[in-house]
Amino acid sequence: MTDLERRYGRTRSRTRREKILGISVGVAVLLTATLWVWWVGTEPGSTQLQSRTIGHEIIDDSTVEVIFEVSVDAGTTVECAVQALDPAYGIVGWVQLELPPTDAFTSTHVVPVRTSALATTGLVSECWVT
Repeated sequence: MTDLERRYGRTRSRTRREKILGISVGVAVLLTATLWVWWVGTEPGSTQLQSRTIGHEIIDDSTVEVIFEVSVDAGTTVECAVQALDPAYGIVGWVQLELPPTDAFTSTHVVPVRTSALATTGLVSECWVT
């Protein structure tokens, strides 16, 4: 027995039961995390939705036309927020509209947006499935 062992005592060694329990808990946590990631990543109820601004046209001091496309499964109703921006990227016009379901995966839309000041650009801000 060394001097340190005499002074502080020996640390008890891990029992076989404690080792098996520790490994089992680790495997259970790893399995649970893996199954959760798989479940979230392959959720069948999620619909893929993409929107893309194609362009804009300044009609006059109080109107801008925004051209954009939406890609979503055919027959899905979508709502989109479209906005007009000034040179400082401040929002000077905004409209929320419901797009009816279409037969195609991708549909193009032209939306007039009324503005409170001269806009320099217009874009689709966000779209979501309703």
